[in-house]
Amino acid sequence: MDELGAAVDALRQAEEVVAEATRRRDDAARRAIADGVPVASIAERAGLSKARVYQIRDHRR
Repeated sequence: MDELGAAVDALRQAEEVVAEATRRRDDAARRAIADGVPVASIAERAGLSKARVYQIRDHRR
């Protein structure tokens, strides 16, 4: 059971790291859009679809 608890703790920590990185990426994408960077360029750089960049812009998930 100790191994399971450790695995669950590690997973929770990893999820927190991913959530923070996603928030930072989304904030950076919104700033880039506000600065006039084309959505296609943002999508390509971030490895996202243009539709996903628009969702991020509009705070839709």
